[in-house]
Amino acid sequence: MAKLSLALAAALAASATAFAPSTVGPSTTALSATGYEETGGEMWDPLGLYNLEDAADTFPNMFPKSQFIEEAEIKHGRMAMLGWT
Repeated sequence: MAKLSLALAAALAASATAFAPSTVGPSTTALSATGYEETGGEMWDPLGLYNLEDAADTFPNMFPKSQFIEEAEIKHGRMAMLGWT
């Protein structure tokens, strides 16, 4: 009976320390990812399609805004990931 109570006391002490608050502070990192690291830190747009909204004075309402292009790229990427699974 003494061995059982000793084992039980050791188990309770170990489980109590598992839920005790940690005294170690949060670690900080120096990472700053932009999403364009593979292309040298710049957006990869060889045809310059992202800048077509600058031609709005020449061709009004013909080219979409850059926010629409970003949202469409995210949507199509998610649909491609869904189709792959």
